[in-house]
Amino acid sequence: MKLLLDTKQIYLAMAEKGYNGADLAKAAGVSSAAVNTILNGKRRGTTKVLGNICKALDLPVKEVLSVIDD
Repeated sequence: MKLLLDTKQIYLAMAEKGYNGADLAKAAGVSSAAVNTILNGKRRGTTKVLGNICKALDLPVKEVLSVIDD
């Protein structure tokens, strides 16, 4: 089982709020580097960081994560 991160949903929510990466990082209380690595697909981020990002975007975590079977 793998978790996949749907960054498109994050980008859409960012656009709705008028956020860029730095705005999202500030609203989520995380570093810009953490946001950039998540948005670039290099890492999914920790549960805490992803939770903070989703909270800042008023986005349920289940909308950005998908479970797939190997």
